[in-house]
Amino acid sequence: MTGYRSIGLLLAGTSLWGISSALIAAVARTGFTSAALVAVGGATAVLGVAVLRGDRPWRIFRDDWSLYLRLGVLEAVNLALYTAALRIGPLPMMVALHLSAPVLLIVARLVTRRRSFGLAVAVELSLVALAILLVSGRHPGTLSSTGVLLGCALSLCSAACVAALITVVAGASRGRASVASAGLQLATAAVLGLPLLLIAPPEGPASLALIAVGAGFLGPGFVCYWWALRTVDAPTAGIVGLNEAVSASIVGAAVTGSQLTPAVLGAGALVLLAIGLEVRSTPNSDEPPRRTAHTTSDPYRR
Repeated sequence: MTGYRSIGLLLAGTSLWGISSALIAAVARTGFTSAALVAVGGATAVLGVAVLRGDRPWRIFRDDWSLYLRLGVLEAVNLALYTAALRIGPLPMMVALHLSAPVLLIVARLVTRRRSFGLAVAVELSLVALAILLVSGRHPGTLSSTGVLLGCALSLCSAACVAALITVVAGASRGRASVASAGLQLATAAVLGLPLLLIAPPEGPASLALIAVGAGFLGPGFVCYWWALRTVDAPTAGIVGLNEAVSASIVGAAVTGSQLTPAVLGAGALVLLAIGLEVRSTPNSDEPPRRTAHTTSDPYRR
């Protein structure tokens, strides 16, 4: 059975991402271009910690550059699509569709016959779908149907990137320095996204705010995710990721002064139920990590 410590790390990471989503939606004014600044903030903070820990991020990148380039491309596309969707809004609907990744992951395993369809899978998919529906809510009447459809399309494409990212990180996280790897993923995404700033650079105060959001919330969330995915499989991580939508809705309500609806609280309860079902049906994967060139002798130094 998947360890509760790993689930706790996933919940912490996705909560930090939810906070960053709400703050990005409140600060961002330039759609695609905001993603690079958020990634810059997260990468700077996390890589700074990695250097202080003695992880030697440059050596890690040099030894496995193709992995981090692949992760960076996926993350850059994901952040660009997602921040654009958040700019279009409405926030709850965009976050919920962005987090349809667990459905994509479970369906992919069913299609490739790596998992059999049964009652537990049917219940999990139903709970996830209902949670997304509850969190999405109704969009304001001021938004055109074309705008809503465009935002939904961007969020769903972002969800496909998230599903791919979860799969790659779940397969690569064990035996690698988690802090440095999380920073390298964000740094590569930041470098790839910086040319977008030439299109519509954010204003000075907004730029600083986006960098701060990345450093304070997005970056630490990535570290928690890399730690947790050492022992958690991709579908479980995808389901726990729905916590981001709940967190974003709660923080978004606080930031905008809007009322927190019972639907959001109900979605949170459904997410917890889906997590419980997935955890119970997942074999134990909390065995010690394999040693590699980047694994330290201290199991907590990762």
